[in-house]
Amino acid sequence: MKLKIRELREEAELTQRELAQKLSTSQRNVSNWETGVSEPDLSTVVLLADIFGVSIDELFGREGASSETARLEGLDRLLVKKVRELSDERKAALLTFLKGFV
Repeated sequence: MKLKIRELREEAELTQRELAQKLSTSQRNVSNWETGVSEPDLSTVVLLADIFGVSIDELFGREGASSETARLEGLDRLLVKKVRELSDERKAALLTFLKGFV
């Protein structure tokens, strides 16, 4: 079973090393997961889904995942992920900016 780690990592513009740091693991582990040599444990799978802002279904490549974020692609998914990382104060500032921008 090969997870969509590489595809999602590249969409998030992360190197294998950067992803490994976020997961407190080695770059070699990330490489092995991406090539299907080995698989992450369940707690790492959950953390990967959180980092990429996708459902576990989508991480496993299941079609028809139910969450709204899972239906987003590319830049839309990355934008949602980045907004979720903002504080409430920064989200309000971004919303004000967007209202004037559109």
